[in-house]
Amino acid sequence: MPTKSLIPLCLLPLLVACQQPVSVQGEYTQLTTATAQKPLRLKLEDGRLSGFTGCNNAMGNYSLDRGELVVSQLASTMMACSPEIMQREQQFSQLLQQRPRVSVDGKILTLSKDDTVYQFSLLPDLSNASTRLIYVAPERKACTGVGKMQCLQVRDSASDDWQLHYGEIEGFTPEPGIEYRVRIKELPVANPPADAPAKRWILDMVVEQKLVKTE
Repeated sequence: MPTKSLIPLCLLPLLVACQQPVSVQGEYTQLTTATAQKPLRLKLEDGRLSGFTGCNNAMGNYSLDRGELVVSQLASTMMACSPEIMQREQQFSQLLQQRPRVSVDGKILTLSKDDTVYQFSLLPDLSNASTRLIYVAPERKACTGVGKMQCLQVRDSASDDWQLHYGEIEGFTPEPGIEYRVRIKELPVANPPADAPAKRWILDMVVEQKLVKTE
């Protein structure tokens, strides 16, 4: 009785690279940078790319080809910002159109081309999150949670007293001396540790900011 031979997919693993396709779908925010500028954002879903490129919102098509992100028909809104922000936006937009290498390690997506590297963190599913507007004080205040720490001061209204927040706002790094009004997404935390917030806060957008003199 004749038998069928099974041909392995990777016959010569040292010569033929058989890799599982990288899944990049999701919504990402740029990892914290040294500047106070708004983080870049990317959303990759079903061949469509959209995101915030520093000043404007961009949209286009994408595909993956041998570990490279191939972006086509990239378009954007036409707002004008400061020269520094526009330069940052131009650099990132150019990188998107230069077939950057793309890799995913856990929840971190990396785009790279030559010596230029951008890293993004996968945002959680916010379909069940509530939206809040809060003020963030221009300085932190000493507090005691699990140990001694420096807490954010927040309030819902400009007329309210500042309240301590025993946690951080994901994707947001406030600069000392600046008061912010931010829109956040709020998610419940199941079984939070002692002295930890029962809500998880994630930055949606910075609505306004102003320089404040502190004593």
